[in-house]
Amino acid sequence: MASYSLHIERENRISESEWLAICDSDSSLRVQHSAKATNPQTSEVIEIQTPNSCVWTSPIFRRKYNFTYANGSISLGSDKAQIKKAKQLAQLLGAKVVGDEGEEY
Repeated sequence: MASYSLHIERENRISESEWLAICDSDSSLRVQHSAKATNPQTSEVIEIQTPNSCVWTSPIFRRKYNFTYANGSISLGSDKAQIKKAKQLAQLLGAKVVGDEGEEY
């Protein structure tokens, strides 16, 4: 079963520099060009490239959420806290938060 993603989008593509400027101006966001995880069974460290992505740390839950930039939009998960942050970011970008099927949040 595939996960359901949301996206920060607008009619004009969001540029990499515009997105990174938003990330740099928000102390709760951290630019992250790669992600690492450890396989719990083998202890192997796996690293994938995530160019121009940002990690948001929720000040309330202290949980980390990924915002992944690609092709002029930013993709994210569907957690309520992350959606709330995405709406704030979308407003700064003059964009909207939409689901995989085009519904607006």
